Amino acid sequence: MSTSLNIMSEAIALSAIENIAKYLPRAVKNGNDLEAREHVAYGSTMAGITMQLTSTTAQHSMEHAMSAYHRNLQHGAGLIMISKEFAQFFVDKHACDDRFIKMAKAMGVENPTSPQDFIDALVQLQKDCGVDDLKMSDYGFTKEECMTLAKNARETMGGLYAANPCEMTDEDVAGIFERSFR
Repeated sequence: MSTSLNIMSEAIALSAIENIAKYLPRAVKNGNDLEAREHVAYGSTMAGITMQLTSTTAQHSMEHAMSAYHRNLQHGAGLIMISKEFAQFFVDKHACDDRFIKMAKAMGVENPTSPQDFIDALVQLQKDCGVDDLKMSDYGFTKEECMTLAKNARETMGGLYAANPCEMTDEDVAGIFERSFR
């Protein structure tokens, strides 16, 4: 989704998405599945390279605010908790529809035609990996702190907002936290 996407980073990112989507559920179900673990390691490495080539988006700023206020929250768990609503924000804005369709295809959706296909694939991947039940409330979050988190995300790592495919206000960010809250 990054505004710094280029021909090389897109190819690498789509390869990472394809490998993670296909093999992560297998690796989670059976840690001894070396083929699955190899593909997940490859996908993780490619995702890291992509982040270096293009920058991450404000989703990472948002999660760092979450784990700053709730130190028992792991970065990956926080990213999972807000991932659907973060992506949905850009789907609803039609900020990068073509990219979401490409990501849905990389995740194994046959003939994706809508950015919503990516959201559906993301939610299914989380279910397949057993992380769809992660709750902010289990880590001590309350809905009342959503704006505090939003402001902290911009104050401490505001540069990542430039990589978002469209403008995102503090109110938008607080709304993503609120819709992610369970």
